[in-house]
Amino acid sequence: MVEQIQEMQRKVKNEQIGTLDITRDMTRQYKGMQEELLNRINQLEGTIQALQDELERSRLELEQAVKEKDSIIAAKDKEISQMKVKMEDMAQEFGDMLKETLDRMRERIEVNSTGFDADDSIPLQRRLEEVSLATLSEAPHK
Repeated sequence: MVEQIQEMQRKVKNEQIGTLDITRDMTRQYKGMQEELLNRINQLEGTIQALQDELERSRLELEQAVKEKDSIIAAKDKEISQMKVKMEDMAQEFGDMLKETLDRMRERIEVNSTGFDADDSIPLQRRLEEVSLATLSEAPHK
């Protein structure tokens, strides 16, 4: 019986040693896996941060490009409106010049035709218009 007890104690002791070895091995594996996963997590967090920084830089560059584009468009719109105003002013000035020239020509026709009969003034005006049209048609076209 003592022998059986000693045998049982040896078996229990061997089981404890085996269990302790298995536990140590599992603990070592667990810690190794935990360290690998923590390293992987840190690596992925670094990648995430780098991508977020790049995204922010890209967003700022886009925002700057949009501001520059809007500024250029506003400047061109202002330039166009100024040119339109200038064209309208020039057209008005040209119209005034033409009207003034026409008024002067009428005055000259009236002054010149006062010495002629009323019947003769109409052919004189026609001749003047014909000469004017002929001069315009002979002028070189650009």
